[in-house]
Order: sequence, then C-alpha cells, then structure tokens
Amino acid sequence: MAQPTTLITPAENRFFRLSEQARRQTTLKQINRLLYDHVTVKADSDFLQPTVRNLIMHDHADWLTACSHEWQLLASLPYVINQNDDRQAWQHCELCHKPVRYEYHVQNKHDQRELVVGSECVKKFMNAETRYLMVITTEENFYAVAQYQRLTAQAPTVPTIMFTKPLLPQLPSDWQPQVRQVQTTTNTTVTTYLRRRTTALPLTELRPTLTTYDQLVAQEKQVIADRVATTKAQAQAAQTQVRQAAQTAAVNAEQQLRTSPAYQRYLRQLATIIVLRPERSLAREKFSELNSPVKGRPLLNAYQFGVIVAEYAQTGQIQVRRLAMLKRDFVQDLNQVTQQLDQQQTTRFYDDVFNSCWGWTYHQQAAQISDWQRLLSTRWGQVLALADLQALAALTTSTTIKASLERHPASALKTALLARLTAQPDLAPIVRTRLSKAELRQFCDRELAASASASVFVTTFDRYYQLKAARQAMYRETLTYYYVAQHSSADHQAALAQLQWLLKS
Repeated sequence: MAQPTTLITPAENRFFRLSEQARRQTTLKQINRLLYDHVTVKADSDFLQPTVRNLIMHDHADWLTACSHEWQLLASLPYVINQNDDRQAWQHCELCHKPVRYEYHVQNKHDQRELVVGSECVKKFMNAETRYLMVITTEENFYAVAQYQRLTAQAPTVPTIMFTKPLLPQLPSDWQPQVRQVQTTTNTTVTTYLRRRTTALPLTELRPTLTTYDQLVAQEKQVIADRVATTKAQAQAAQTQVRQAAQTAAVNAEQQLRTSPAYQRYLRQLATIIVLRPERSLAREKFSELNSPVKGRPLLNAYQFGVIVAEYAQTGQIQVRRLAMLKRDFVQDLNQVTQQLDQQQTTRFYDDVFNSCWGWTYHQQAAQISDWQRLLSTRWGQVLALADLQALAALTTSTTIKASLERHPASALKTALLARLTAQPDLAPIVRTRLSKAELRQFCDRELAASASASVFVTTFDRYYQLKAARQAMYRETLTYYYVAQHSSADHQAALAQLQWLLKS
C-alpha cells in the first residue's frame, strides 16, 4: 500500500516558521497557525481541509524559494568542522535535528538570527548564492563569504547576474549570446577573486561587464515597453475593430429595418393616423392597435405618439426635439412619409371636390350628396358647408366658376380649384391613378345600372381611372365580366365556378 504523501516535513516546518519575513509576505501566512499546531502535514491528515491541501500543493515550492532568500552564510564563521569522530559529540542541525560534522552557520538577513545547519539542509533549503559560497568557502577560502559581501556592497548587481536563471529572459534570442557572455565573465571573475584571501576588489575587471549588463537591462526594459505598447495597440485595434464591426452591424440592421416592408407599412399606418389630426386620446387608442416591426424595444410608445400627433397638427412637421429617446432616422422617415401621405390626401380631397362638382356624372342626386358629406367630414372639409359645394356644382362654365371662387373665403379651396380649372378648363374628370376595392365597388354600384352596355361601362371607368397598363387591362376585363354577369338571367355564380374548374383543368 502506498504511503501517504508528506506535504510539509518537520524540517520544512521549522524553516518556514524561522523565515518570518517570507512568511509574512507570501501565502505562507495563511497556514501560520497550522505550522505551530502540527509539525508534520500529510495529504491525508484528518485536520487538513481540502482548500488548505490545495494551497500547500500549489505554493509549496514558492514558499521554499522565498524563504531561502532570507538566509545567508555567516561571514565571520561560515562553517566549522567537528574534529571529534564520536557522533555523540557532534551538534545537531537545527532544521532536521540530525547530528552534523560540518556545521554551516547561516544568518537571517532581517533579524540576524543564527542557525547551525548541516550540508544537506544547506543544499535543500538555501538558495543558489548560499550553496555556491558554501562550496567555495569549504574548498578554497574560509573568508570567501566576507570577501563576497564586501564585493556585492560595491557591485550590488553581481548576485543577480550570477544566480538569476534565466537572466534577462525578455531579451530576443539574438541578444542571448551577449547575456550568456556577461554571466560567464562575471562568474569567472568573482570565482577567481574568492578562491584566495585578498582585500583587493575586482571592480576594474568587472566594470566593462557590469556596464554591458546595465545596457542589456535597459534594452530589456525597452523590449518590454515595446511589447506592452504593441500589445496595447493590438488590444486597442481589436477593440476598434470590434466597435466598428458592431457599428457596421448596427448600421446594416438599421438599414435593413428601414427598407423592410414591415417598417414601411408601420410608417404608413402611423402616418394615416397622424394626418387625420385626431385628439390625443383617440390617437393613442388607434396606436395601441398597431404592431411594431421591432421586437423587444418598440420604435416609440403611446405617449410619444401623442406628442407627435399634437406637434404635426400645430406645425405640419414631425421633429420632436424634446423626445431624445426617439431615433432621429425614424423621426425623419415618419415625417417624410406623413408629409407625403398628407400631400396625397390633400390632393385627393381637392380632386374629389372638383370631380364631385363637375367631373363625375351622377345619375342620382343622393349619390352626389353622399360624396359631399364624406368630403365635409374630413379635416380639409371642416371650413366648408354643403351649400358651398351645391353652389359651385350649379355653375357650369369655367368663367363663372372662377368668378365665384375669386369671392370664396376659403383660400385653400380657392387656390386648389383654380389650379385644377386651369388644367381642366373643359371640366373633364381628374383621373385617378390609384384604386381601392371599396372604390371599385362604389363605381360599380353607381355606374352599372346607368350603363347601356359593357363597353359603356368600361369606357366610363377609363374616363375616371388611369392605372398602370397591366392593372388597367385587368380591371377592364373584370368589369366586362361583372357587367355581363349582372345582366344575365342565368346562374352566373355556377358559370363562374364552371369556368374556374375549366381553367384548373
């Protein structure tokens, strides 16, 4: 059966607790109480919480490294060799508690605490600098530690050059041979200096190498700064690209919406209500019956629509500058469609006034009065009276009509009808270029009985309506069939069904 993994040995425990600065400055402080309560910590210890176990396994190596930099060999007495062959007379390592013949004396850099440590614990717990001095002090020069400390006091970058692995890693590969040369030269110069006892520091020999190192450090800083700037520029470029893509997508979506049939239909529905200039309450009621082409956030709400209706009734335009939440493109589109529709309906109104008075032939006076009442119920007809239209219809020449209009108080009516009289001096009908199903039915109801034949029926239609060629032809054919069917004593519905059957066959 496999033995449970030891996460913290007794020697490591003591090393961690003695390295106070490192313990305070790393995540090691999170298990401070645990170190004092339990000398050994194993993976299956019942007191060990899973989160603490994960922390130890993740940060253990970093703790050892941080603590190792807190200790150095004691310059005045780096090591002692016990001359007694009896192990009972040997001192014990203060970390692992084993008897040691070679006593290495280490000192805490912060509180000057001194420890006696065996060579194995030096190798295990001390950093590369201390291990290097241990070897060279033992083999070459007892005073190497003191010499090394004097040298590093004058040249503080020497330890960094000698023991940092890798040195200046951010420099590009073409700079690395120079970095290795600096490290090799420094190691060689310092090792040569430490192998014998001397008071002369090798600063002259080290100066060119240290100067080169400073230049390399500056170069690495520049490389890092350039990379940071490049990364930042790339991030900004990516953000700009994302922003532009989002803007493009939004513009495309907006363009697709504005050109969609649903959007155009919605504008037309809104404009149809606006040009009637209803009261706000009625406008909101009609608005509630419409469906917005945009799901989620509607193009406008009932309150905004009420403001628009009121504004258009007052100014004849839709601007709503104080409704900042509305999209300006939507406002412009709605204003354009509304004004176009208003112009069409205004034109249609005065065309109908002209036709109802002179252009159309009424076979029954009730039909003419019905048309006049329909016109008077619109917002354009509110300034007129039935008597006005009856008086105009009684006039039969352009001259008398113009003379009467010149005296008429309704300036809009006067201007519109005078313009139409100029274009239609013979009082011929003003033809329509649009036709709804309801209007087609009205035409049939009015002209069918009065038409002596299908050709007369169709000819009358041609006098009143001039649609696109294909549509005009279709209506001519439809009216012919309708006339024949209405004047037939046979069951024309059955005949129509038989015709549809034949066409399908």
